[in-house]
Amino acid sequence: MISVSDSLSEIFSDHYQSVYRLALSLSGNHADAEDIAQEVFVAIIGALPKFRGDAKLSTWIYRIALRVGNRWLARRGGVAELPVTLAATDQSIPIDLINALRKLPTDLRIIVLLVSIEGLSHEEAAEVLAVPTGTVASRLHYARKRLVKLLDGM
Repeated sequence: MISVSDSLSEIFSDHYQSVYRLALSLSGNHADAEDIAQEVFVAIIGALPKFRGDAKLSTWIYRIALRVGNRWLARRGGVAELPVTLAATDQSIPIDLINALRKLPTDLRIIVLLVSIEGLSHEEAAEVLAVPTGTVASRLHYARKRLVKLLDGM
């Protein structure tokens, strides 16, 4: 169960940027990412009483964000391109890397985002994506190999 100290405003302030980056990676533009993030936090508010604490709160939030984002993509009819900037506030990612990330398929882009940018462990990413840990490791390996090839070609 979630403690009283984890108020909705704390959850929002602690997790908004991560949810937004994931939404931006899925949607391809800032306006849609904001809409997805808003839907995610509405879903979190509705699901919060059911949170049992079996997983870390951040992992649980990523799962909700991925589900909401995937439903949003299904309604839109496909995957969008990653925008020129991964996030409006994130200046730390080199533009060449952002351009290379844009060329990755969504499943590989999400793995890189969760593990390499958001800092989730392989186990946490596996829990978020509902896949075995080995799948996370192999997708991350494949994504990194593809990124190296893409970066060499730039």
